[in-house]
Amino acid sequence: MSANLTRTRLFTLAAAITATMTAAQAQQPAVQQPATSAATLPNGASSVNETFGDWTVDCRIIERRKQCLLSQAQGNKETGRRVYAIELNSAVGGKVDGTILMPFGLNLDAGAVLKLDDKDLGKGLRFSTCVPQGCLLPVNFPAAATDAMRKGTKLVVASLNLSSNEAVTFNVSLNGFGPALARATELAK
Repeated sequence: MSANLTRTRLFTLAAAITATMTAAQAQQPAVQQPATSAATLPNGASSVNETFGDWTVDCRIIERRKQCLLSQAQGNKETGRRVYAIELNSAVGGKVDGTILMPFGLNLDAGAVLKLDDKDLGKGLRFSTCVPQGCLLPVNFPAAATDAMRKGTKLVVASLNLSSNEAVTFNVSLNGFGPALARATELAK
């Protein structure tokens, strides 16, 4: 699968997640925002795509606002299909939130657990919904967790297979995570 197609799919997924999250917000009274100038990226670009180790930083101007994500995806080499992806927003106050896309066939009621270099990272996570690409797992990393991830080597995401109840794990390389997060945060300013 080409890198451009993967990036397009990741941004499509991000847009779908944003639309789902903002549907509830749309029902609340609008708060008038102060006028802002049009968002810009370096050299007047409408998008920036950079690679840092195993992470990709993607920033785009969407509806006059910057949207910057860092992501990593894993696919099936035989079929060329993506089976797992993690997308994180740029850091705000050291905290990072985002979404993990997990494959179908998992026990959604069991949720998932995260480990950072074989140490538990927070409490278990709950799936929020499933979309045609897979099931979504919202994540929020406090500043202490993102600091540890900058120094770590791998993030393990584990859930249970629905039919066999066996563990299904994905190892997310943290090679390049620190520089990718710093760059996404810088570009989002």
